Amino acid sequence: MEDYYYTIDIPKTVYRNFNKSSWVNKHFSVSYVGNCMELMTDFYKHTEIRTHNGWENYYNNIVGFNNLTKIYDILEQRLDTKKEYIKKYIWHRVIGQTWNGFRNEIAVIDELQLEFPNTQIKKTSFEIDHEYCIDAEMYIGDFLLLGIQIKPVSYMSMNTAYQNRAKENHRKKNQQYKQKYAPYIYVYHKDHKIHRKQYVFDQINVISTLRKHF
Repeated sequence: MEDYYYTIDIPKTVYRNFNKSSWVNKHFSVSYVGNCMELMTDFYKHTEIRTHNGWENYYNNIVGFNNLTKIYDILEQRLDTKKEYIKKYIWHRVIGQTWNGFRNEIAVIDELQLEFPNTQIKKTSFEIDHEYCIDAEMYIGDFLLLGIQIKPVSYMSMNTAYQNRAKENHRKKNQQYKQKYAPYIYVYHKDHKIHRKQYVFDQINVISTLRKHF
């Protein structure tokens, strides 16, 4: 997968205010923008040359950029800010963040794989990700050792009512995964690398010892 990350050139305060607005957020639901993570998973699975330009074309072919224009028309009528900021936010929220999030997951998986070469770390299917909020799974042979939820380090400090409800929902799904399949861990990333790397490695080693498969 191409080593590329989208950036957004708008003031941080504007970006944060957009993210915190429940009214803004509702216009990025599946009914407006499609199921972006499912689309990205399919793009990754079925495309040999995985570039950001390829992702943009894939999204346009499946969903269409006209949907983004419709969102802009709605937000522009109510938000008291520069039109250019709204356009950039919509593009980044739908196209950029979807790519960046998935690209960071692959980077974390690759980094873990280097540290644990005797395992196989696989990106989960969209169905597992959607149902249990588990982004990857670590195997030893056919034995499922653990699930991995991958998040940006900023996830830890998210604390609005909307964000806390989402985090609680994630945890409930994680617990269901634990009951049905295997233990799980959270791996946070910062600057496209694992955050608190040794702590993550220690967690994996403890779980592997307890499950007696290392």
